[in-house]
Amino acid sequence: MSESNDINQSLDLLFKPKNVVILRVGGAIEPMVKGFKRQGFDLESLYLISPKEETFLGVKCYKSIDEIPAEEIDLLILSIRRDLLVQTLQEVLSKKKVNFIHIFTAGTGEFDKKGSEIEFRIKEILDDYKNTRSIGPNCMGVYSPKGKTAYYPSFPEEHGNIGLIFQSGDLHSKMIKFGSRRYNLRFSTGVSIGNCVDIQISEVLQYLNEDEDTDVICVYFEGISPIHKNEGKRLFKILKEMKKPVLFMRGGKTQRGQTAVLSHTGSMATKKNIWNAVFKQTPIIEASSSLDDLIDDTYLFSSYFRRFKELRREVEYPSNKRVLIILWSGGFGILATDFLIELGLEVPQFKGKTLEKLTNIYPIRVGSLSNPLDLPFVTYQKELAEVTKAAVNEDISLVIVESDAWKNIEGKQFKGYYNNLLEIREYVEKQNKTMIIIQHNYPSESRKIFVNMLLKDNFLVYPSLESAAKSFIKLYEYGKKIKGFENR
Repeated sequence: MSESNDINQSLDLLFKPKNVVILRVGGAIEPMVKGFKRQGFDLESLYLISPKEETFLGVKCYKSIDEIPAEEIDLLILSIRRDLLVQTLQEVLSKKKVNFIHIFTAGTGEFDKKGSEIEFRIKEILDDYKNTRSIGPNCMGVYSPKGKTAYYPSFPEEHGNIGLIFQSGDLHSKMIKFGSRRYNLRFSTGVSIGNCVDIQISEVLQYLNEDEDTDVICVYFEGISPIHKNEGKRLFKILKEMKKPVLFMRGGKTQRGQTAVLSHTGSMATKKNIWNAVFKQTPIIEASSSLDDLIDDTYLFSSYFRRFKELRREVEYPSNKRVLIILWSGGFGILATDFLIELGLEVPQFKGKTLEKLTNIYPIRVGSLSNPLDLPFVTYQKELAEVTKAAVNEDISLVIVESDAWKNIEGKQFKGYYNNLLEIREYVEKQNKTMIIIQHNYPSESRKIFVNMLLKDNFLVYPSLESAAKSFIKLYEYGKKIKGFENR
């Protein structure tokens, strides 16, 4: 198949299939069927194959592929023993036109020599049917809210602006589950791509790079299939051409991790010095070996890019690393200042004319106006917003507000505080700056109510200053990289 192939015949029918065949019914595919049902997929176009069952979870079953009324299948999901893969694939393709195949079956190249041989045979068959493409083996499959497909019923029905390409089905699932519940993240397209016998990460990257719904792309990469030894060059070429931020997590960074990769997807892990060169020569951002960090980073990137898209304006990246901290505890302020500076951010101390200007707005008696703004008794007074706006004018790129739960959200003081947050956020974002609220994570019903309120109003809310600051550093680094590549 040609390298471009009209960008994989667009991959549209993989992510937005008009019909789906699952071969065959069993306990393993139960979450898939439930996922399709919850997403609202047309059950008249969901064909389940089972030699024994008449229905499965209320969906009609067919005895064999011959009984399927569709002559052309957009997406075929194979959930069969590995020993039957080659034979079944040949049989189905000889009878039906199939556009895309999801090989759910595991125990192939990642398992043993026989499994590797099965993968080579699969690739040979696909090469004979050049209009049929496949993801897997050993993968969970596709999540596409617009295509109304999901392999788990817990995945959100609403679509968003985050694209996912993961070689691990479990990490892919956790990214969606944790991200959607922690930060209300929403996704445009997600694919657990597995062992990559056919469709490669580079192809999906190229597709998402042109997808209007996708603003941010996350990749979990373990290595390159031994069947596609030229994929490294192609991947590097595509990464250099990416117009969107790619948060790239690499599994197998360590020697021990590389041995784990072989038993997971059977991929060939690449060396550290090669990847250092890749990150240096492309605009992609290296993600740490932490799913929590990736979720934190994705949250900031997706919110940031969505804001500019809604304004129909070109994205403006942070111009510096200067931070304003607003809190009501001197001790927290000291620790926050130390941590941010150690991380590489700047916490400018306000003095001289700047401090005089702030003091004229609010003649403070308790606390501090020098940054951090330590204002324990004026959180609900209008002076908080006025002082903060004046401080933001001192070339600040990030405003961090350390907050806490409120028991009485109907009270006058809370309403004054919330109005201050709204006013500060509006002012900050009008200047293309970033505002993040810190709501420390602990068991509390009042905290849960307050956080949900903030998220509903599209505030950026992080559980710790550390996670917020590290994500902002990634955003700043990406902006700096993009400017550097544009100036070449």
